[in-house]
Amino acid sequence: MSLILSSPAPASDLDWMEGHWRSEADGRVSEEIWTNGDGGLYLGVNRTISDGQARAFEFMRIVENDDGAAYCAQPGGGEAVCFELVQSGEHAVTFENPEHDFPQRIRYVRDGDTLTATISDLSGDQAFSFGWERVED
Repeated sequence: MSLILSSPAPASDLDWMEGHWRSEADGRVSEEIWTNGDGGLYLGVNRTISDGQARAFEFMRIVENDDGAAYCAQPGGGEAVCFELVQSGEHAVTFENPEHDFPQRIRYVRDGDTLTATISDLSGDQAFSFGWERVED
């Protein structure tokens, strides 16, 4: 995998995130779906299903702004928390919000048909990763 990080890029350079992504483990299904970045706006949704019941969901968006782009998440449909784009590459992107309790960093990496999101504090000492495989619709 070639991974070259550079200064922040506009949201329109993140089309590699587009699609339907899914994982299944221990009776739990996790899905993340991203639209393309038409108009400088990506829309995403994540849901987790366990024992046939929806257990969690989140609305996300990535929008171009004066500083490059921002990733805004609304866990459970609540108030949005936004993270500024700090690094982007061919198949990787990192957003940060040092003022947020946790996470302070959100990083997406695509490797072939696998999309991985890692949430962490700024030091990286406390980190959790989530991986999904591409679903062919």
